[in-house]
Amino acid sequence: MRAIVVDDEPKIRNGLCGLVEGLEGWAVAGSFEEAAAAMEYLRNGQADVIITDIKMPHMSGLDLIYQIREANAEVDVVIVSGYTNFSYAQRAIELGVTRYLTKPTNPVELIETLRQIEKKLSRSPGMRPERNKQPGNQLIMKAQEYIASNYSRKITLKDMADELYISPNYLCELFKRHTDKNLTDYISAYRIDRAKELLMDVRYRVNDVAYMVGFSDAQYFSNLFKKKVGMTPTEYRNRR
Repeated sequence: MRAIVVDDEPKIRNGLCGLVEGLEGWAVAGSFEEAAAAMEYLRNGQADVIITDIKMPHMSGLDLIYQIREANAEVDVVIVSGYTNFSYAQRAIELGVTRYLTKPTNPVELIETLRQIEKKLSRSPGMRPERNKQPGNQLIMKAQEYIASNYSRKITLKDMADELYISPNYLCELFKRHTDKNLTDYISAYRIDRAKELLMDVRYRVNDVAYMVGFSDAQYFSNLFKKKVGMTPTEYRNRR
């Protein structure tokens, strides 16, 4: 059985590697301090189990799991994290994580988890449980739901990524890949569409509509509206 270990803390990473190597029939196929390096290895290398932290620089453990699930839905993943927040565990469950262990790691729990994985695979060689092969689609839906719920206020990429428990860079990359649209352009387009609806209600001034769909600068809103729609908000309202 081959495992890779991903953790940016050398002491913890080395300790996890030692536990794996101490198990008969197990070997560490790779040890990485960054999730991106682990993903690069997995493009060509193989592993039966990935043991990973969540919070790491540049690319988080959840980013890594999203990418793993899109590339290989079958590999088992064990999270070892200092985060006890239920939302992290819930997202891990959605991604089909085998076990969510908290730091400081209980060696007995980790060993038991690895043995359970070994038994499962030995009973059904070549057969793993079906998992959602497109978790990215789920994430995009959640991102779109977030925009629909928050378009009327300021939306920052960081706030949005934090809500979805992934990094801002990966969120933008994934959104572009699945929708062929830039995330910021999508937000602007969504706001313009909502503005079109509100402009049909003469109770609202153009400035009011701008603020209601999340623009703090009414002039910027008017300029963007004309660029996207081909006419000013007033012209759009009076076109009939």
